[in-house]
Amino acid sequence: MYILKTITYPTLWGDQRLYAYDGNKEEDSIGIVYSVSGIDDFDCEINGRTTLKNEIRKNPELFGLLPKEEYPVIIAFDACKESVSFQIHPTDAYARNKLNLKYGKSEAWYFIEPPEEGWVYAENKKGNKQAVLDALEKNDFSDTIGHFPVQQNDLVYIRSGTVHALSKGSLIYEIQQSTNITYRLYDYDRIDPRTNKKRQLHIQESLDNLDSSLKVKKEEFLLNKTIENREFDLTHTILTDEYTNNGTIASAISVLSGELEIEHHTLKQGQSCLVMPNETVHIQRKAEVMIANPKPYWREI
Repeated sequence: MYILKTITYPTLWGDQRLYAYDGNKEEDSIGIVYSVSGIDDFDCEINGRTTLKNEIRKNPELFGLLPKEEYPVIIAFDACKESVSFQIHPTDAYARNKLNLKYGKSEAWYFIEPPEEGWVYAENKKGNKQAVLDALEKNDFSDTIGHFPVQQNDLVYIRSGTVHALSKGSLIYEIQQSTNITYRLYDYDRIDPRTNKKRQLHIQESLDNLDSSLKVKKEEFLLNKTIENREFDLTHTILTDEYTNNGTIASAISVLSGELEIEHHTLKQGQSCLVMPNETVHIQRKAEVMIANPKPYWREI
């Protein structure tokens, strides 16, 4: 088992709710707290002595990975006081053919707190790329990108290639594939105070990856339920007694509420640990958690 140290990421659209999820209180506007990540830009420290990426590079088989594979998901807690940019992530085909990567970036959001207006932005309502081009020319997406209703405890799965955006007020547990690439389609003409310029858009890359036929998937995700997707399975539960990872890749246990004492280590709300394949860990204090089990589907495509 490995205990991970969170990474705080301040953003234009963040707020202070992530202080409760192990966010750094020296930051005024936190948009993301990375709880599990092993990529170059966001590489969580583990067990106080090394990083997840380095440990996997030394011993990939321990994590159920092959040489040169990285931990295939990133887990974070996100909060936004303003709606985030309309965005699209690379598909598997684009990632392989254009970026020389193993997979694209699908993701799922579990709503701890729903958005203020009860919906997020998702899907191309018009069903074609020309509608997106027209919206860009008019600088108005109100008739093009859908309003997708969500409530507390909903899980929304977003396949790579789907246009989407969190809307203001959302607080989520997010799991995404570790191809951490986002193509920004529209950003409300916001000015980045760090540069005093508008943030960069990625119009062509967005259009290259946009699949207007895709629909997001939503399920109510109450306790004691598992939801399976192509890239990862998720279990929402109160973890008690013991847990065995029966998957083929290290599973990630993230604390949604309370404090979890696991193998006599305390994990606070927002923190995570990794449990190796076939490993059993014992619980001394129960807590509400999300358990993520990545699936190595990319080896077969």
